[in-house]
Amino acid sequence: MVTIQAKVLRRILELSNLKGLPDKALDSEGNGIGAGSEPPKRMRTSFHIETSQSYGRNVYTLRSKKGSSSRCIFYLHGGAYVYGFTKFHWGLIAKLIAASGCSVIAPDYPLAPSYTYLDSFKMVEPIYKGLVAKVGGENVILMGDSAGGGFALALAQKMKAEGVEGAKQIILLSPWLDITLENEAIAALESKDPILGVSSLKRAGRLYAGNASLSDYLLSPINGELEGLGAISIFTGTRDILLADARKFKGIADKQGISIKYFEYEDMLHDWVLFNLPESKMAIEQIAGLINSET
Repeated sequence: MVTIQAKVLRRILELSNLKGLPDKALDSEGNGIGAGSEPPKRMRTSFHIETSQSYGRNVYTLRSKKGSSSRCIFYLHGGAYVYGFTKFHWGLIAKLIAASGCSVIAPDYPLAPSYTYLDSFKMVEPIYKGLVAKVGGENVILMGDSAGGGFALALAQKMKAEGVEGAKQIILLSPWLDITLENEAIAALESKDPILGVSSLKRAGRLYAGNASLSDYLLSPINGELEGLGAISIFTGTRDILLADARKFKGIADKQGISIKYFEYEDMLHDWVLFNLPESKMAIEQIAGLINSET
């Protein structure tokens, strides 16, 4: 049963008129709201934070001052490809480190409309390849939320196609798996979702795609190959328009005989794992369990 905290948050979000936020970001900023956002200063009391550069942009590496395991989470943030890091992303990263003992690498990748997916891949690929070369794919967890979830899966598929060692696990949180948003099941979900709007997301997706086809697996990884990737886990909620493609993706995997771990939370919002809810804590504990499992 959904908690009272989740019900209150949903009502607040319903009153906040968030569905057009990608449009507002594109109209007012032009370079992605939150682009260049750094970890809050308060995080430095608990974490070692290093900043490096790739493609002229920041890459953050965070480790607990209490020590870290050999495993590393390669984290790609969400934000419809137009928003950068938010305090919610940094909060989730802190909780993931505390729960799993992992270190985290978080690239501040390029955003639409100033950049396209080509720029994002050019930045992220060498960081990922360098990490795998350093610690081995068996110690890498590729993770992302929302748009970052779609990006993470597409990156895994591209690395597989190029013969690069893959991450042991791929963990996707409310992932945007198909930027076309053409799944007919989405229409019935839009009125239940207080955060995402189809028209605004479509605009962001088209700009991020540049001149490429929206069905390209690098943009819509639901169309990509699933064979030979790391163990895939998906966390999704029933008040999220992206649920439709999460279910579709699970069906595709099932038909291909590819086992994925699928966690569907009743009445949960898009990206609920980022918020301070009992259900978020439960999901983070499950994520930590997946990461630290040897099977």
